[in-house]
Amino acid sequence: MEDTSVKEHKNIKQAYIPTIEEIQSWYEDDLRREALKSSEYEYNKKIDEQGLFFKAFRKFEEKDDKITPDSKKNNVYYEKYKAYVEEETANQGKKIQEIENLIEYERFFLRFERRISSETNNYSHFGSNSATRYRVDCIRGLEKELKKILESSPEAWEFYYKRQLISDIETQHEQRLVAVPYVVNAKQKVIDSLNLGVPVYIVGHLGSGKTQLATEAAMDFTIQNKIQSELENKMEEWFSKNPNAKEKDAIQVFKELNEERKLYYKNILTNGSKGEIESLQPLFISGSHNLTYEDMFVEKTLSLTHSFSQGSYTDYLNMIIGDFYKWMDEHKERLEQMTDEEQLQLKIQIWKSFSDLLVASNSSFGTVIKKVEREILIAVKEGRTVIVDELNTIAMQNLIALNDILQRHAGSTAYITGVGPVLVKPGFGFIGTGNLSTQMVNYEGTNELNPAFKSRFVTIEYNYVPQRITGSLEDQEFPEKNELFRIIIARLADKNGNIHIPDSQRTLEELFRFSQLCRVTQNVFMGKWKDNEILKDSGMDEPELRESVLSIRNILHVLDNWNLGEEKDLSKALWDGFISSITYPDDQNYILSQAVRFGFFPTGEGWNIEIKGIGEATTIYDEIRTRPYHYVRTSIETLSYLDVVHLIFGKGTPRKTLPKELKEIFEANIADSSRIDVKKYQKLDQQLSHLEHSKELLEYLEDNEGEK
Repeated sequence: MEDTSVKEHKNIKQAYIPTIEEIQSWYEDDLRREALKSSEYEYNKKIDEQGLFFKAFRKFEEKDDKITPDSKKNNVYYEKYKAYVEEETANQGKKIQEIENLIEYERFFLRFERRISSETNNYSHFGSNSATRYRVDCIRGLEKELKKILESSPEAWEFYYKRQLISDIETQHEQRLVAVPYVVNAKQKVIDSLNLGVPVYIVGHLGSGKTQLATEAAMDFTIQNKIQSELENKMEEWFSKNPNAKEKDAIQVFKELNEERKLYYKNILTNGSKGEIESLQPLFISGSHNLTYEDMFVEKTLSLTHSFSQGSYTDYLNMIIGDFYKWMDEHKERLEQMTDEEQLQLKIQIWKSFSDLLVASNSSFGTVIKKVEREILIAVKEGRTVIVDELNTIAMQNLIALNDILQRHAGSTAYITGVGPVLVKPGFGFIGTGNLSTQMVNYEGTNELNPAFKSRFVTIEYNYVPQRITGSLEDQEFPEKNELFRIIIARLADKNGNIHIPDSQRTLEELFRFSQLCRVTQNVFMGKWKDNEILKDSGMDEPELRESVLSIRNILHVLDNWNLGEEKDLSKALWDGFISSITYPDDQNYILSQAVRFGFFPTGEGWNIEIKGIGEATTIYDEIRTRPYHYVRTSIETLSYLDVVHLIFGKGTPRKTLPKELKEIFEANIADSSRIDVKKYQKLDQQLSHLEHSKELLEYLEDNEGEK
């Protein structure tokens, strides 16, 4: 049998030497093939749980797999390249996780220092000192180190952003806000303010997600504080048992404990009991004009009572016996003057009288006034967060009752009308939300907050996530800035980050234009139509939307209606899932006109959108169709997680040259073939250099791109 190493040397000598671009293209094709297999595997696992009838009569569409096998994939250089990429991705992933753990450790210690400093200052502020500044500088240094790794290693970049994509998908499945930069920054502002003991007022437009942001920020604030407190105790406990341990040991222990605590609270949110989940959730009040200050603090209720039920029968019997003997002692002299028979009869009558009186006084029904503590008072006393939704719908004279609470810090005493002084427990946080009115959009029942009252809050305006409204998908120089498009893509991906859609190139372009259309409706609804530089000096009349906007909620309705193009195209889904339900004619007319501008409802596919004048009636389906709707689904194409990552985060860190480690492997294989003659060696060496020819081409293209 031929020696394995000899066979490998023979393969290398005979193998075609591809370029870096070819190898990477083969690698991406492999990922798409694996994406197809993984989606079928995950679905088949669920099928195995079904009954025999379902399994017996299942049928499938005829597949037209566009990812064709390529014999060049057996190329020895490609196999080594793929093995290298997989190993290097795993290695870079470990480096990233190590740095992230160090960042979390430094933040843990920074919060530890700040808590002690805050307690020293009676919770009024953190204060800065040499120890806190040291941790801040460490965090910055580690963040720079992480950024450097992502910019220098394609594998590190792929690991980092694949993980972000999977997180986006999981977040959507949990019905939480996708962690795009706009959301992350807004949430962090809320948490930072709560940590400082400052109340937060979140304002924004319809459907922007204000209440969801408030809820998630409050829960994150609570969980972070719980984990911080538990880690402080556990680390102290660990070190008391290991007083000679080094800090590197502490960092490793911190990593294990931190991961365990995070997983613990994550499991509570997904599988915990009602009580466990409620302990992490904020208390909640829905604001209204009828809400009084008593509704926020203490609710007085009338309660029907049945007195006799309050004690045990033994207690009542003992009470009668005690009263009976007391009466006999007080009337001892008179009893002695009676005969035995007279005494017995009198005692029987007295006993019966006591019994009747006791029963009468303790079996009556009546009403009593009970005081039931409400959400804000509970939050203050127990150190919890409370959200007052639609704060600006509550009458100002009632909101003033909050003044003392809003300006007190944990550890101090706040005076509550009708209750008295109450100690503010650490962990208390107050968040209010309110709709943001404009000249064109006014929310009925809302009030402008008193400036003095509003000054007690950190006000955060939270609206719709960013999205560029000019250019095509291919023209986007910084795709990561299209955060709305990222949310849409995350909604369509499977749990592994892969997407299966008809005619992927056309569909993705349509989805991108859909995200642009959504942002245009949002800009108009907010009165920010001319924020776009192109429109600022156009001289056009400013359009308006009074009731309807493609908010995240409505976007998801359209995407669910579309269902990955199974039964209809995106134009039909846009009509069915949103536009057809608009009841204000001018809103519907404007959104239809913009949908046409972004390429939806094409006349060639049987659509006929005629723009109506202001004040005309709403449009119905029959008006906009020239023929019955008929949809032909094109063949399904698969995008791998890497395709999706490039789509929403950009191309990442380019590979301009063959990795040094991989080149050394190739060169070692050539050098080991010492029995070949010089000419063959020179030929192999030339082939190897061919692998790197793309470096000059890439640099040339980059230079020319920069000159444009």
